[in-house]
Amino acid sequence: MNLEPLWVSERLVIPTEFLSVSYTRNLVTIEDGEVVRLDGVEAARRRASAVELRLDVKNCAELGEAAKARIIAFSPLRADRRGVVRVSCDEFESRPKNLAAARERLANAILDALETPVEPPPAERKKRGRGGLFKK
Repeated sequence: MNLEPLWVSERLVIPTEFLSVSYTRNLVTIEDGEVVRLDGVEAARRRASAVELRLDVKNCAELGEAAKARIIAFSPLRADRRGVVRVSCDEFESRPKNLAAARERLANAILDALETPVEPPPAERKKRGRGGLFKK
């Protein structure tokens, strides 16, 4: 399936070479309070496909260094150590609907990340001196 570029805003469009998608099905479900494990065929009939949309932030040429830092630091996107952020969706019955919802979530999360200032790291705590009781 070919992906289209991700339109985040009028000024920001993420090219397809920095996006990737995968589809999975959850083989574990809870029915009547019990955990039920499904085989692949039964899961295909009973479970919707989950979509995971990934964006390679570190290698994306469309984003500036400040924008990359903000997106990677944005906690709801949970960037991994390679600078890839992920968004998942499994709420709808079909892959195209789940993919469209994941694309919309990723675009909104990027906009939120670009508007959120990067918080400076917390200041180091001062260590106390060697006070206390000393034996003579």
